[in-house]
Amino acid sequence: MATIQSPTAGISVQKIAERGHMARVRMVGISSLLFLIGLAVYGANYYMLPMEDRPYSPKHELLKPSGLIGVNLGVLGTALFIIIFLYALRKVVPWLGRIGTAKHWMDFHVIAGVTAPFVIAFHASFKFRGIAGIGFWFMVAVAISGIVGRYLYNKIPRSVTAAELSLSELQKNEAELSIALGSQSIYTHDELEHVLLVPTPDHVRRIGPLLALFEMFAFDFRMPFQLAALRRASTGFGGSLASFGGLFAVQNKEVERVVRLVRQKASLSRRLIFLNQTQRVFHLWHVIHRPFSYAFAVLAIMHIVVVTGLGFH
Repeated sequence: MATIQSPTAGISVQKIAERGHMARVRMVGISSLLFLIGLAVYGANYYMLPMEDRPYSPKHELLKPSGLIGVNLGVLGTALFIIIFLYALRKVVPWLGRIGTAKHWMDFHVIAGVTAPFVIAFHASFKFRGIAGIGFWFMVAVAISGIVGRYLYNKIPRSVTAAELSLSELQKNEAELSIALGSQSIYTHDELEHVLLVPTPDHVRRIGPLLALFEMFAFDFRMPFQLAALRRASTGFGGSLASFGGLFAVQNKEVERVVRLVRQKASLSRRLIFLNQTQRVFHLWHVIHRPFSYAFAVLAIMHIVVVTGLGFH
């Protein structure tokens, strides 16, 4: 007899899969960071030498672009370059599109895009000349615009399946959070109002998409400090000291539950009010990001062809 899986069971499976994905993202991100730090520490006394003195360094044969480590860093950079463009290829290659979700691909795309310029810089021994130099700065532009794009992508609310949530779903979620906050008795309305304050729709329309982006940055920057003030208001001196002024969680579980609700409500309310402008900037970002990506791809391929074909380093 066939069994029927409940919708809540499906949601639980999705949440478990999402937690597993985030664990992998953290592992890859931390590994990349440790690798770059280790490389910087090992090669610091070489990379800080003037160019004319580097051939006399005992590490020159390893760290120069054609050296053992330098060449392998070039290979790693090429591998990261391929990973970066797999994200775009999955939209046109059917079997790639069936692997994972767009959000999961985006996370690894961003990690590869941020790591690649550093790897290429170490491969080039921080000598940015000719085609390789131009390609490197295009890669830096791609990486910076990619970070901005990931920020914008995260500001457009999505379900765990990466599908954009409808306006009615977002408003329903916001109403549920308002009800949950209304039932708490730790903070007064005035204490919460400062954290939950959002600009008016007219203000957001009037300032335009780019200024709206800067305001979102400002809101996100202030949020940890506003939540820290809430924690300090509900704990004594000892609790504030133990939580580093409220920047970290306190021992009171009810306070942390309310703080979590405030964070979710403030974040969702601001995403809702900025949603239209965020989507506009995100579409504009695509127009800017893609030409940089394609230009970098052409220059990178030219560099690889020249180096492998003629042996220039």
